[in-house]
Amino acid sequence: MEVSREKMLQYLREAENLPIRRLFMAEKSPYAKTGEFFVTYLGNPRFIMPLTHRKRILFAANGVQQDHVFVPGEVLFCPAYCWSSEVWNGEHSMISVVFRKPYIRTLFIHHHAGSNTQDGPDIIYHTQTPLSMAGAYLLQAILNAETDSDSQRVMLKALLATVIEAVENALPARSGKEAFTWDCVREYLEANFHLPISRTSIAKVTHLHPASLSRLVHKMTGCGVNEYLSQLRMKHALQLLETNDLNVGEIAEQCGFAYTGYFIRKFRKYYSDSPSHYREKLRDAHHGKH
Repeated sequence: MEVSREKMLQYLREAENLPIRRLFMAEKSPYAKTGEFFVTYLGNPRFIMPLTHRKRILFAANGVQQDHVFVPGEVLFCPAYCWSSEVWNGEHSMISVVFRKPYIRTLFIHHHAGSNTQDGPDIIYHTQTPLSMAGAYLLQAILNAETDSDSQRVMLKALLATVIEAVENALPARSGKEAFTWDCVREYLEANFHLPISRTSIAKVTHLHPASLSRLVHKMTGCGVNEYLSQLRMKHALQLLETNDLNVGEIAEQCGFAYTGYFIRKFRKYYSDSPSHYREKLRDAHHGKH
């Protein structure tokens, strides 16, 4: 993973110059039951856009699970907490833009053929400021549109222009280098906690010494790398239990646990309850409201 504003701008401009063919909008349900692919959903809106070749993505829309092979010029928008499941089964390049409240995260991935997993972005850059007011209006207008349209495609072009301006005008991260580094590490962990990653592999990808990584994570979170990964996995488990009907074994797999029994023990340690009983209490509470 490389932090580079110049390279990120190059790929953003490449995206801006593509003719927009079609916009897709992900939904929250029905929830995915892929079994073999990791499901991503964030508390912030984002979009995915292939730049070369073809990109297979699973997502919910129109009441069913969609399985679509995206080509350059096709874009998938994921509103907050709406899921997507990216398949890494062929060579392609893509950008992803996440609109967090404090800043805009941009990333570029070039995935090579022959690998069915993705370790993280090749290029990453985020601004020190949030999306501009004009950009926020454009984003909301796109997310509120129910169907793909010419006007939606024009708004996406304008939104890309505001993102490019934000990256161009971003101040160097010298004074906030530690915070910037932490944001990059956190982004990587949030996107890859389901994989068998370790302190050593994380340090390699984020270009940090393992000891420096441990100190940074402890300073920012108050815990070690493995404990922070466990927290991310357990938080994800809660969200899966609250939002869908995956069985406990499937949830364990989605959270990065090879063994269901170990996942259950870990869950009990965090929440003093079993995943199944926790889900039952959620359902009882839901039925009680109705």
